[in-house]
Amino acid sequence: MVLKDSNVKAKPFVKWVGGKSQLLDEVRRSLPVDLSRRKGITYVEPFVGGGAVLFWILQEFPNIEQAVINDINRELVCTYS
Repeated sequence: MVLKDSNVKAKPFVKWVGGKSQLLDEVRRSLPVDLSRRKGITYVEPFVGGGAVLFWILQEFPNIEQAVINDINRELVCTYS
């Protein structure tokens, strides 16, 4: 069973140097205003790090069908697989 609680916020599971948690408001302002109404969205994260933006965007926009993550640190990327 999956419980959905809108009060629970997804957060990075590791602390990462260069984390983007503090930039989420800026990220929100830079997104298309109709993003929540679009279908077939693939989100590409070029610098996943601790995943702050990844987890936030997947929680805010359930219409995102696929996420592609990248990082220079191969071991870090493998933890998400």
